[in-house]
This record gives sequence, C-alpha cells and structure tokens, in this order.
Amino acid sequence: MKRQRTFGTGAATFAALAALGLAAGTASANLVTNGDFSANASSYVTYPGYSADFTTSNPSAPTGWSITLNYPIGVNGPDTRFYASYGSPFAPSSASGVRDFAFLQDATGTNGTVYSNSTIDQVISTIAGQVYTLSYLAAQRSGDPSATMETLVLDAANSNAQIISQTPSISTSGFTTNILTFTAVSASTEIAFENTTSGAKPADNTVDVSNVIVDAVPQPASIGLVGFGSLGVGLLLLRRNRPRVSAV
Repeated sequence: MKRQRTFGTGAATFAALAALGLAAGTASANLVTNGDFSANASSYVTYPGYSADFTTSNPSAPTGWSITLNYPIGVNGPDTRFYASYGSPFAPSSASGVRDFAFLQDATGTNGTVYSNSTIDQVISTIAGQVYTLSYLAAQRSGDPSATMETLVLDAANSNAQIISQTPSISTSGFTTNILTFTAVSASTEIAFENTTSGAKPADNTVDVSNVIVDAVPQPASIGLVGFGSLGVGLLLLRRNRPRVSAV
C-alpha cells in the first residue's frame, strides 16, 4: 500500500489575499479635479493664455477651479495653442515633469491698475476628522526670483476658516515638489494658491502651480480591519486546503 500526500494552494491564496487587503487599505484617489490644468488647456488660445476676465476669447477659469476675477491668471503648456511658437512665457527655465500649469500674475497693468494677491482655488469633498495629504508642484516664472506664493487649506463650510497654510519652496529654475498634511474639519475643504508677492509691482511677478493632488491618509483602524478580514479568509482557505492523505 502506498500513500500519497497532496497539498492545496491555501498558503499562496492567503498571501495573495493579505497583500490585496493591505493594498485596498492604502489605495486612494485624487480628490482634486483637473490637478494638472490640462482639461480645458487647449481653450487658452490667445497669447499668453490669460483667463476670459483678462482676455475675452479664453475661458474664465480652468475646469474645476475658481479664480480671482479680472486678474491675470491663466494656463500655459503644450496643450495651449500658442505654446509651440512662443514657448511658455510664464514658465520657469525648465518645465520638466509638468504638462500644463496655472500661472498667477501680480502686476501693474498698462492702465495703472495694480493686481495683487491673484488666487486660484477649488473646493473638494472631505470627511471631518480625516487626515489628507496635499502635494503639488510650484515655481517662479523665469526672471521673477522675488515672486512668492502661499498655499491655503480652508474650511469651506465655516466661512473659509484657515486650517493650515504653507509658503512653498519655489524656484525660477524649475518646478519643485511641495507637500503638506491636514485634517479636514467638515465635508467641504478649499484648496487655494495665492500670489503673495509684496512691494512695488514691476512688469509682473508670476508664480506657477501644477500636479495638484489631495488624497486621504489611510486610518490605522481601517487598515487593521481589512487585514483582519483577509487573515480570516486566508485561515479558512488553509483549513480547507490542508494536506490530505489518500490511499493508492
């Protein structure tokens, strides 16, 4: 009489499920609409890509975003019609890693009007008490080393009370990555970028922003529940697929 041991695949299945469970616990989607400013960039066709409130042939704001009315704000990048022939007039010297971007210009117009604190913002849906990470790329226009900006996270459901702010590191040589973490206070949170250049206005002081991403930071309890569920399923499969002894 010969006995043959046959083994199931429970261990492998359990490992796969555990990995899947952890992945499900950490994955999240970007809550920002049109974070790379490419959704309607091709509509910004008049040099140098100003919004409709400054150049009437263009849209009033990038898709998903609101802007300071009547201010020199717009979009530059390869999806704008003028880009190929003019280059990108409001970009840093290198736009590596960026497709399209919003520019915010503080300047004294030809009519003598001083444009200050140009702002672009978006309200996103959040969960009170949930922790989120905001990441984005920012830069100064080449030749505008004195330009500065501020990033604001506001409670849109409570008169835009400030949750947190950041003065990002920006450069005229290229886009830099900036990250901040915040805890939402309500179901509506506003993400805003503001040109805060102070002092007398020369021809212009321009800052750029792109690749805006907001995602939720997984809660340890949620990850634990997913992992515990995967563990239970895995143990059940291990039990069902334990070695069996058969006679031959």
